[in-house]
Amino acid sequence: MNTSDIDALAARLATAPPHGGPLDEVDFAALSATGRIDAVVACARHLARAQALMVRALGALDTARGGEPVDCTEVEVAVALRWAPSVAQSRLAEAGVLTRLFPETVDAVGRGEAYFEQARVLAEGTATLDDQTAREVQARVLPLMPGQTVASTRRAVSRAVCRIDPDATAARHQRERTRRCVQVRPEPDGMATLELYAPADTIAAMTATLTRLASQRLDGDTRTLDQRRADTLANLVLAAAGVRATRTSQPSIPALVHVVVSADTLLRGGHEPAELSGHGPLTPAHARQLAFAPGSQWRWLLAAGDGTLIHASPNTYTPTTAVARFVRLRDHTCAFPHCAMPATRCDLDHTTPFNNGGPTTPDNLHPLCRHHHQLKTHKQWTTHHDTEGRLTWTAPTGHTYTTTPHAYTT
Repeated sequence: MNTSDIDALAARLATAPPHGGPLDEVDFAALSATGRIDAVVACARHLARAQALMVRALGALDTARGGEPVDCTEVEVAVALRWAPSVAQSRLAEAGVLTRLFPETVDAVGRGEAYFEQARVLAEGTATLDDQTAREVQARVLPLMPGQTVASTRRAVSRAVCRIDPDATAARHQRERTRRCVQVRPEPDGMATLELYAPADTIAAMTATLTRLASQRLDGDTRTLDQRRADTLANLVLAAAGVRATRTSQPSIPALVHVVVSADTLLRGGHEPAELSGHGPLTPAHARQLAFAPGSQWRWLLAAGDGTLIHASPNTYTPTTAVARFVRLRDHTCAFPHCAMPATRCDLDHTTPFNNGGPTTPDNLHPLCRHHHQLKTHKQWTTHHDTEGRLTWTAPTGHTYTTTPHAYTT
C-alpha cells in the first residue's frame, strides 16, 4: 500500500464511527455480575490498545518534526484534538520518548498486558537518565507491569533507577533537598492546602508523630483520625508562636520511622537501595545516614532470598507484639488486592476464624483495613491463605485475585 492509499485509509478512519469489534454487540445490562467484570476487563484491554495506537501516532508526529521552517505540529495537534497547547506539547514529547526508548513497553500496552499510565510512569521516572540507563530500567520493570498497579510500577521504577545509577540518584536527592519548601494553595469554600516539600524520611517521621498524637482521642471527641491529625499539626505550629490551641493532646511519644536495609549496604558500603516504609527506595548513603543518626534504633529482621520476610504463640486470639509486628512488616499494606492502606493502620484478621480453630500465627493472619475486613466478615469475599503468606481472594462473581507478601528486594 503506497502513501496516498495509507493517507486515504487514515482519513476514512478519522471520520468513521469508532468500532469496538465484538464488544459493540455486548448488552452490558444483560450480563451476570461475573460477565460484567469480564466485560470491564475486556474494555480496559481495548482502551489500552487504543492508547498504544495513540502513542505510536503521536510518536510518529514527534519524530517527523523539524522538517519545516516553522513547526506547527503542536498547534495542529492541539486544534485537532481540542487539547490545550501545553497538553499537546507534553503528550507529543512523551510519545516521542516512549516510541524511541521504550517500544517494548508500548507493545505491551497494545496487547493489554500493561496500562498506558504505567508506560507514562516509566517515561517520567527515567527522564533524567541517559538512553542506555533508561532502557536498563525498562528491562527490570517491564516484566513486573502485568501484575502491578500504577503505584507499584512507580515504586519499581524508582527502585530500579536507584539500583542502576545510585550516584546520580544520590546527586538528584541532594539537589532536591535544596528545593524544600512550604507552599499554600487556596481552595474553594474558605479552605486552603498547606504543602510541605521535604525529604521523605522527614515527612514519614512527621506523619508517624501526628498519627500517634492524634490517636489519643478524648471522650466525646467525634473527629475522624484525619481531622485530628490536621488539627494537631495546626495546634503544634500555632503553639510554637504562642497562639493558644483550642484542643491539645501532646504525649511524649517519639516517632518511629521504618527503614529496611541490607546488612551489606549498612555495614560494608554496599549499593542495594534501602526501603523507607510507606514511601519507597532510599539511596544507600541516605539509609546509612539515617541508621547512624543519634537516637536511631536497629531491629533485625530475617528475609529470604526473594525478599519476603520469614520467621515468627498461636494459642491466644490477640497476637503477640512480635507476631503482629512481623505480619505488618511482611504484608506492608492491607492484604486486599491493590489496597494501599498501611498495615500499621489495619486490623489483623484470622484467615481461618479463631473460634473455628484458626491459630494466631503469621500464616493465618493478615492485615485488613476496616472496609475490606468487613467485606470478608460479611462473606462478600472469601480468602485462602497459604504457608508462604500468599492470600487468594474470591469475589462474589467467582473471579480470584492473589496478593503476595511485600518484597524488600526486587
